[in-house]
Amino acid sequence: MQHPTRLETLSTRLALAALLALSGACSSSSPSNTGAGGSPAATGGTGGTGAGTGGVATGGTSAGGSPGTGGVAVSTGGTGGSAGAPGTGGIVATGGRAGAAGGGAAGTPGTGGGGGAVASGCAGKTYKLCEDFESSTAGSVPTGWTTFKGYNGKIVATDQAVATDAAHSGSKALKSIAASQGSSRVQKALSALGATANKHWGRIFYKVQSPSAVDSAHVLHTTFLSLMGGSTEDRVVDTVETQGAHTHQWLFNTPDDTCCTSSSYNWTFDDAWHCAEWYVDLTTKSYRFFSDSTEVTQLAFSNRSNAEVPASYTEVILGATYYQTDTLTGPFTMWIDDLAIDDNQIGCQ
Repeated sequence: MQHPTRLETLSTRLALAALLALSGACSSSSPSNTGAGGSPAATGGTGGTGAGTGGVATGGTSAGGSPGTGGVAVSTGGTGGSAGAPGTGGIVATGGRAGAAGGGAAGTPGTGGGGGAVASGCAGKTYKLCEDFESSTAGSVPTGWTTFKGYNGKIVATDQAVATDAAHSGSKALKSIAASQGSSRVQKALSALGATANKHWGRIFYKVQSPSAVDSAHVLHTTFLSLMGGSTEDRVVDTVETQGAHTHQWLFNTPDDTCCTSSSYNWTFDDAWHCAEWYVDLTTKSYRFFSDSTEVTQLAFSNRSNAEVPASYTEVILGATYYQTDTLTGPFTMWIDDLAIDDNQIGCQ
């Protein structure tokens, strides 16, 4: 038998090696259409929630996998932010705007409502005496009150009447037009208050038309509220105004000017609503006064021996009246509302 040559043996071995290589290639896995690329699609972050803030969605980031061909990493966008909740902080606040979806800007904060009139009428109150004039007829003397003859002995219908052109609470107030010296006022008996009439806290809200009337030659003395005991009048909410600057002082005064205390000229009539409070105790002959919740300490006194402080109070007198004989720059016009008297301090709420 003829033996193969060395060249033939080498050729045979090379052919076998080629066949083996081809066989191995055919038995390996075929390349994937997507490869072993990034991990499954990542979901984006959820938008933030909360009052007035729009969510800002962040897209998910897929981590790259082991090297492969054709792998596509897909991330979905974040969920849109929730709408902004209504803003708070005012009587009538406007709500925040809704945040835009997916990367929305934060909602605008709500704005506070206007202050408006303070709801300090008599509804729901248990004060010993409360008057907000809401049950009275406009153009008339308040219900339950009578006319108090003026310093000049006259009674003029337009001096004091319920009106609707200004009010601290509700829709009505007492409008007081002092067009001449000693104009008439209105009065109410305090007999229903018992011992409270002689020891109590009181409060009114008042507003003076601006510019206020002045006496061009002298200061102008105008009383807002008095307490009567027999023939004695204690002017517990009382003012004196300068000629030009419309500044005024507070005082506790009696008709004969023998009593009692006064302050500096640190206040102004400015067409805004203000609060005046007083405290009286006839047993200790004591008095205190507060303007817009701040005590005017110059007016306070106690253990007064002057006979002008009576043994008891029988009426409250309300409305503007002045005492100068000069002609004013116009009528002294003001509004009074939310009168209250009680055993405890009421405050300006």
